[in-house]
Amino acid sequence: MGKRESVPNATIASLQSQKVWCGFTAAFIVGPFFFEEIGPSGPVTCSVNGTRYEFLLRNQLIPALQQRGCVDSTIFMQDGSPPHIATPVKQLLNLHFGNDRIISRQTQQPGFHDHLI
Repeated sequence: MGKRESVPNATIASLQSQKVWCGFTAAFIVGPFFFEEIGPSGPVTCSVNGTRYEFLLRNQLIPALQQRGCVDSTIFMQDGSPPHIATPVKQLLNLHFGNDRIISRQTQQPGFHDHLI
């Protein structure tokens, strides 16, 4: 049996919670993107709301999909958390994916994608 060593003056740091978003397809991963704001001492995790989520989609996800030329063939899927179903988010998604390529609580057409539930 090996000798057990102790570490003098060891401290355990408390980790802050992070808000992170990542998207994936069969071919690639988009992200991760962190929800942070710059505070006086550097980046600070912030809550996710409809405005921040819409900003991430508009300025990160959609350009990444456009760069790969796959917006027109992507089906966008998300859950129904409040930021995901905010009106500006639904409008942006509908603009780029059309209602027939969005799977999300409270945004899909009645009866559409029932086979996936």
